Amino acid sequence: MRLADDRRGRVPFALVAVLLLVGSAAIVATDRPSRRETPAVDRVVEATTAAAQTALRQAAVVAAREAAADPVTEPVDTPYGRVVNDSSPFRDALRIRAYLAARSYLSRVGERRDGVSASVSLPAVRSPADLRAAKRRVDVERTGPNGTALRVRFRGVTVRAERGGRVVAERRVSPAVTVASPALALHDRVTAFERALNAGPLEDGLGRRLAVQLYALAWTRGYAQYAGAPVANAVANRHVEVATNAGALAVQRTTLGATANGGERAVARSAARVAATDLLRAGGIDAGWTDAAVGVVEEATRADGVALASERLVGDGTVTVRANHSADRALIDVLGGSDASSLASVVGRGYAADARLFVRATRIDVSDAGTTVPGGNWTLVDRRRTTDRRVLDGDGAVSARVPSGWRTFERYERRVVVTRTTVSRWRRGSERRTTRRVRTERHAVSIALAGRHSPDSRVPRLGVERVYERGGPLAGPNLAGVPEAATGRLVASRGGPDALARRAVTGTFDRRPVRLAGARPDGLRPWLRRDLAALHERVRSESVTLPRAAVATYDANPSARLADRLRARRAELLGAPPRYAGVADKVRVAVRRAYLDRVLARLDERAAARDRTRRNLNGALAEADFGSLDRLRGVLAVSDDPPSSRPPTDRGLGGPLSLSVETAPTYLSLDPVSRERLGVAGRGRVTPLDARNTNLFTVPYGDVADAVTRGLLGPERVSLRTAATTLRAERRATAGRGDPALRREVAAATDHVRGRMATALAAEGIGLTDESPEAVVDRGLSRWRTPAARALALTNGSAVGAVVAETPGATAGERERLAARLRVAVDDALASDAARPPESTVSESAGVVRSAVREGAKRATEYGVNRTLARFNRTLASIPTGLPVAPVPGYWYATVNVWDVDVRGAYERLAVRSRRGARETAYVREQRLVRLDVDGDGAKERLGRTERVAFETRVPVVVVVPPGRRGVGDLDGDADERSPGYGERT
Repeated sequence: MRLADDRRGRVPFALVAVLLLVGSAAIVATDRPSRRETPAVDRVVEATTAAAQTALRQAAVVAAREAAADPVTEPVDTPYGRVVNDSSPFRDALRIRAYLAARSYLSRVGERRDGVSASVSLPAVRSPADLRAAKRRVDVERTGPNGTALRVRFRGVTVRAERGGRVVAERRVSPAVTVASPALALHDRVTAFERALNAGPLEDGLGRRLAVQLYALAWTRGYAQYAGAPVANAVANRHVEVATNAGALAVQRTTLGATANGGERAVARSAARVAATDLLRAGGIDAGWTDAAVGVVEEATRADGVALASERLVGDGTVTVRANHSADRALIDVLGGSDASSLASVVGRGYAADARLFVRATRIDVSDAGTTVPGGNWTLVDRRRTTDRRVLDGDGAVSARVPSGWRTFERYERRVVVTRTTVSRWRRGSERRTTRRVRTERHAVSIALAGRHSPDSRVPRLGVERVYERGGPLAGPNLAGVPEAATGRLVASRGGPDALARRAVTGTFDRRPVRLAGARPDGLRPWLRRDLAALHERVRSESVTLPRAAVATYDANPSARLADRLRARRAELLGAPPRYAGVADKVRVAVRRAYLDRVLARLDERAAARDRTRRNLNGALAEADFGSLDRLRGVLAVSDDPPSSRPPTDRGLGGPLSLSVETAPTYLSLDPVSRERLGVAGRGRVTPLDARNTNLFTVPYGDVADAVTRGLLGPERVSLRTAATTLRAERRATAGRGDPALRREVAAATDHVRGRMATALAAEGIGLTDESPEAVVDRGLSRWRTPAARALALTNGSAVGAVVAETPGATAGERERLAARLRVAVDDALASDAARPPESTVSESAGVVRSAVREGAKRATEYGVNRTLARFNRTLASIPTGLPVAPVPGYWYATVNVWDVDVRGAYERLAVRSRRGARETAYVREQRLVRLDVDGDGAKERLGRTERVAFETRVPVVVVVPPGRRGVGDLDGDADERSPGYGERT
């Protein structure tokens, strides 16, 4: 069945009949008469009740229309206003209006038949207490398809019948009526609209849509700025204004079901104007051409169907992080260190063997002969004992046990006969007597001379082929001389096997091992260096690829990921064979292990340092009221996932709602607008939209960046790269008239790093003839002619390659080793305070740059393309900004910057209209008091207040660019951009 005539918008009579039937069925008698009524009374009461149902339906329609036209969104502190509940003021006001309208309409209802008259009524309202009771008698709820109809239940309606002035019947009923009024649905939609406008970026609403728009815009402009375009502000308030209006229109569509007439056109034109402004500024064209450019951009917009960036254009890239920096340091640690992981220590342990004697002595026979004590009363005068140990060849009765891992060089089997003779002289009066007792012990003694190779080699014990014979790599001696050396040290020098056998019986046998060194083959160290250089190249190129945004927001720890990868590939990189071909082969694997251990230790240190920086950054964000890294990452994630723009279904009871939306203003601008122009009550001017966007990491970083890098930088100092880029920007901004103080500081810091390079070059001794190391370094740096250029070459790593190129005659392995040593020397030098200019000097020059940028922008706007603009653009290309993530050569992953965008706005008037045939329901929000005659005395009481639809949302914007160049950020020195009305809104 069709619910409405589509051509005429009329409700079919069948539907009206159904509604009447349902409404009548909802009448519930709550108080029956005490005696049986007559048929005449019954007929009058039934007729009156039916008439009351119609009156209540009319009352509900009127009350809903008036409540929507004058909605209460906030109660007021008056006796009647306090009846309205804070949590549901609109619904309470609707219930009150429905009660008062019902009472009015019911007063007109009455029937008279056969001398019986009937009336219907609700209690009067004469006080706030009466109004509170009245409100409780009414329930309202949404009903029907999609909740677009209204159901109202009235409790305690009294139907009374009288005859001759006497009450003959009385009923109390609670009728419920359903009307096709969308008043409650419109209110809920506007409430949802206001809630969505105030939603943050992690919720479905304006904040999220604003994040989508601003991220697309900021990443596009940020990458253009990084590439060298003269973009002073990656995010400006003009962009925020357009993005906010585009987002607000999308929220209107998804919550209200329609958008304000002319809203899309206004947003499209404003977007075109902003785009034209950006293009003109970038191209250096006079601002007077803006209007003409707007037309061109609008035409292109219509052709392309794009009003504002709606998807991420750039910035989703990845960053590949290699282990090069840690690999270099580990190589220098192994080649030139003095600890247990150094090459010298590893080789020493590899060509070492422990030698030891193992012995087993067992008594196999004991015999006694002679007398020790004479009989009778004798007194001992003297006693002498002698021991004789005679060593004979053994018969293998026992065998000394040699533990696993030891190799037996020699075995000695002996039998030791120990004869102990005791001679005693006795006296008894004048008598003398001598007794002799002989005790003979026979011992079987087994002695084993054994050796153990490289007990501290720290490599897998796989066995070494012919370890005590010559052969294997380099045709080396291996440990061929160790058995003879062990015999000399432990056997011959201690008296030979017989003497050792005697000591075994007496318990004075020395079981302590001795360390013996084997002979090393010629060319061992160069061979090991070449093998280590090859491994270093492999490890240095090991990499992990991670999303740049995850790295820059500290969601991923590249050093930890690299360490995990190397640990997973450790066995492959170690390259241990099933069995070592010789001692040199085992030493080669030991050197590899020492190197890999050092690489992993360095990566673990880097991972821990990054975790500390992450904690510092979190603290700095919280201190600056920017939230946290988790919030930034959350917003970054949702910015790639725009919410749905599907409007809600508007078909309901009585047909489609046929919604239209009117807002004043249609477009929320940052500029003040007169109330008269908006067509709203009052005088003066209002600012429909206020915006503030704050850039976190400003030129050349600022206090927040200092907090992030706390513990990594020296006190009140900045990196040489920051100082050098600031010096270059200052010289460009002032046409070469830079502050000599900063120039001196950069030159002094550069000289310190150059000195460290010369020291490293001298220590390596590669490529030097009769020329000093300092001269080689100077020749390598000669291609950079200014202090700023030389300093930047040192910080970006290009200086190392230039110096290595000045060392002719070195082999490829030597040049790589020299490059690694120089890179480590430069890194260590850059980390010292001597290479970090004072922050005060750099900040003073940065202030000069900011002033020059502002002046350049002003002149560019006034005069168009000229020399001033060209210098202004060159200056922009030199300013360092943003926060380098792990800004160490070889570990500079990316540059990140953060903007905090705060928008506050209000529609002075918002009307949502639903037209069904000739009937229209308008829900109107604007700032005014709501008055209503509650007690029927003719004076309207203050019931509540209607408020404007106002909102505030805040979005953090993160932009990440690759390392190097100048970074990304606001370059004009205005890190806190506020619209004219920001801070005045209450």
